[in-house]
Amino acid sequence: MDEARLTELLERGGSATGSGRPAKYNGMADPAAAEELAGELARRLRAATPSAVVVWEDPEDVVLGHVVGRELGLPVVRAYDADGLVGHTAGLPAAPRIALVADAVRDPRVVLAARALADREGGSLVATGVLMGTAELESLGADAGIVVQLVEPVTTDAGAG
Repeated sequence: MDEARLTELLERGGSATGSGRPAKYNGMADPAAAEELAGELARRLRAATPSAVVVWEDPEDVVLGHVVGRELGLPVVRAYDADGLVGHTAGLPAAPRIALVADAVRDPRVVLAARALADREGGSLVATGVLMGTAELESLGADAGIVVQLVEPVTTDAGAG
């Protein structure tokens, strides 16, 4: 999928990729675009050989995770903050090879929480798959596993907050 098509599909879900921080992608705004984007993300994540797809609390990310899970034939598990601990819904296999799926990583703690969940269950975070790269994701390095991003991080001269 070429860059122009990716940008068009992201914009249909309300995400701007041209300047600054990406807006939250809303796959519910355009299900056909979400299907295409998540299908491409699944295709690129396949090489990491995950055994489960994990999404964080955002309902919009559940849409992406659902399609990725369906395309890869894997369970989709929602992880969340349970009073400072990482909770999750049912469905994680034993010793899971987790692929975290999100539109973008805006808070590195989400990736670290997914890694902690995988470690606690005797598995590993093998990949983080996102629609849009961010400086926050780049800052994690190897802690994010294999990084699969459809659009490269946007760089700005505004400096860090």
